[in-house]
Amino acid sequence: MFKVYKAEVENQLDSKIKVVRSDRGAEFYGKFDERGRNPGPFAKFLQEEGIVAQYTNPGTPQQNGVAERRNRTLIEMIRSLMCCTKLPKFVWGEALKTANYLLNRIPTKTADKIPYETWCNRNPSLSHLKI
Repeated sequence: MFKVYKAEVENQLDSKIKVVRSDRGAEFYGKFDERGRNPGPFAKFLQEEGIVAQYTNPGTPQQNGVAERRNRTLIEMIRSLMCCTKLPKFVWGEALKTANYLLNRIPTKTADKIPYETWCNRNPSLSHLKI
């Protein structure tokens, strides 16, 4: 999936992905054996593409504060959507998509532009949104 995402981002933004930050999970980092670190397929792909892999210390989600805060905000929005609408639990994935859609179209304190505007270089239409 990362290869698909990488191709999409690089085509849409005319810019290369330079750095990927993740925890030291085996799926990102690889594993250790008697010879030392044995990079996994994802780590090898990053090396081949010249992308710098930055790893946080294990068991310290605080080091990835921006992503952790966004995850918490999304979870709180999903809970609110699910509770207020009395929807069945199997639609939580759609609630996640809706919450993410909305967050990408509202202003943030950290940037001059909203995320959608940064990505697409234009303001989004909000006329279709309803309470």
